Amino acid sequence: MKSNHSFSVTFFVRRNREAFGRAPIYVKITVDGSRVFIPVKQTVEVAQWNQKAQKLKGNSSENIAARDRMRQILNEINQAYDELRFLKEVVTAEKIKIKFEGEDQGKTLKNLIKYHFDQPGKLLAPGTLKNYYSTERFLLEFLKRKKISDIQLGKIDFKFITDFGVYLRTKSPDKGQRPCTNNTVMKHMERFQKLMGLALKFGWIVRDPFIHFTRKLITKDREVLDDLEIASLQSLDLPNHVEAIVRDMFVFSCYTGLSYSEMSTLSAHHITTDNDGGVWLVMKRKKTLTTNEKSFHVLVLPIALTLIQKYKLSPEAINRQTIFPCPSNQYTNRSLKIIAKKARIDKKISFHIARHTFATTITLEKGISIESVSHMLGHSSIRTTQIYSKVKQKKVAMEMKSLSMGQR
Repeated sequence: MKSNHSFSVTFFVRRNREAFGRAPIYVKITVDGSRVFIPVKQTVEVAQWNQKAQKLKGNSSENIAARDRMRQILNEINQAYDELRFLKEVVTAEKIKIKFEGEDQGKTLKNLIKYHFDQPGKLLAPGTLKNYYSTERFLLEFLKRKKISDIQLGKIDFKFITDFGVYLRTKSPDKGQRPCTNNTVMKHMERFQKLMGLALKFGWIVRDPFIHFTRKLITKDREVLDDLEIASLQSLDLPNHVEAIVRDMFVFSCYTGLSYSEMSTLSAHHITTDNDGGVWLVMKRKKTLTTNEKSFHVLVLPIALTLIQKYKLSPEAINRQTIFPCPSNQYTNRSLKIIAKKARIDKKISFHIARHTFATTITLEKGISIESVSHMLGHSSIRTTQIYSKVKQKKVAMEMKSLSMGQR
């Protein structure tokens, strides 16, 4: 292939670094007058170096090894130069050096994780980003388990993915944490797959290592509270001021379907009144800063309206400029377990169960259409809402009894 470049490779001894008659060998790469220098990582006796011939005199084992090393380096530099020309890239001395030193082998998993934190991660909602932190922490732990500091993205294959899944299933949980269930493992694998999809789009990998991977989720009934359990919570006497706030937030969510993040930002400007005097919550739900904001509207039922009035003059809420003086999510969920025990509710309670309760006990079981429920929950697809319509045996029983009565 004809070259349009002036390209040369020169070996020399750096005499300014001579010590005790020995000096290191360097190689100089020159392209169109631009130069870079690379250490050969070999020292020789200055007296035995012939700069004009770029050779060592003598046949000692040390000099033979040095000549072999120089010959290998020359071949690799020429190969790097030829590859750049073949790829029709702009050839520079620096690019040849980079290719020779192997720095262009591709991005690594740690590079991908850092990029995700620094760039796309900024666009994720806090809750979603927190989940990515967990997945990426497990990936780094897995590398450590394999006794490697990092891995080239191009070397991540189906076996690596499978081994990571096994690691998640069998790892001992940290103190205060639970073992990974099947669905938790699948969520981590989904996020890992999205990371590798990002690498594929950027051209950092040429094939998708997840192409033969299938996520298998176990469908579970969503835990919800029934009417009696909600009433039990409402009537519970809670002398502890903060526990009372957590209970009221939870009950409010049961009657509005708001998530914790929406509750923590709910303020007066989210509340509006229609021409008939009805009070509405109008908010926007989105997972990332780049997704379309989906507005949702929820009619404020009397119980929820009473709670809004209760906290209207709360100093904590006024200071935060929110409706409720929300404790942290972690503290809220920890308190809910204590409150549920006091109310003699034998269910694993978390704040999100209030949202499930709104979707089923408060709305679907009372005859509200699934389309309306989907809108109030801010779901982008009605298929997400259909999960709730499949899990309530009570609603099915009511409909079947109505059918049997009509056939008498």
